[in-house]
Amino acid sequence: MAEYNAANFASSVANDAAEAVTSAATDAAGQYISGMGPLGQATAQFLFDTVISDRTITRAIISSDISTRNDSDWRVSISIPEVLLVGDILGPLKENTGTSSAFNTGNRMVFPFNPSVLFSHTANYAQVQPTHTNYAYNAYENSQVDAITITGEFFQENENDAKYWIACLHFLRTATKMFYGESDPLGNPPPVCRLNGYGDHVLNNIPVVITNFTTDMPQDSDYIECTVNGIKNFVPVQSTITVTLQPQYARRSQARFSLNEYAAGGHVQGDEGFI
Repeated sequence: MAEYNAANFASSVANDAAEAVTSAATDAAGQYISGMGPLGQATAQFLFDTVISDRTITRAIISSDISTRNDSDWRVSISIPEVLLVGDILGPLKENTGTSSAFNTGNRMVFPFNPSVLFSHTANYAQVQPTHTNYAYNAYENSQVDAITITGEFFQENENDAKYWIACLHFLRTATKMFYGESDPLGNPPPVCRLNGYGDHVLNNIPVVITNFTTDMPQDSDYIECTVNGIKNFVPVQSTITVTLQPQYARRSQARFSLNEYAAGGHVQGDEGFI
């Protein structure tokens, strides 16, 4: 008997599911095309042959856990998926660049100074108030983790600091865009990152998507020169970056959630970082 391999089995199930979805979409499109007129059929068939039939299903890009993370490093950081770590612009955020000891943040955007972090949790209830009653009944609907807002100061005292600021800016710009046009994998949404900081019981490996970020370039600030990819840039010596993150838990991970285990602290150091 062949040896059971869980990874191969999971991959086979995923491939079968993808083929089933593609086949269903193909059949539905074919039935719809047959009901059109000659011109509509020709146009729809062209789109079907060139766009739909050859399209592949790809998984969302999710940043893995931070392998370089350790208990002594409690700085607030946002991990960067490896698919984005290309080119020299993001060099200061890579785990090993071989250029300077200042450039080794472990594939993360690390806030250099303690930032201000705002997060909240909400339990939603619908009020039911029958006629001639003094008090409403609260019917539970759902719970949610609201957006997390991080505001941090960046001080640039030398060229390395300026390059790091540019790398952070470029990462945030990139992480808020989808894989469009000639991207690979085409059609994927912006990647899911991981948020860590202040220890395992505070912000621990939380899957997040970046929904918004802002920064300022003050008019009354000095600017420092740095060269990236042979091009001169000028960066303010003091700047504030605010990042808004939204927790993004996978459906299968939520299905395995246990409030009893959560209350006992069992989800601490878990894969999904439930908070």
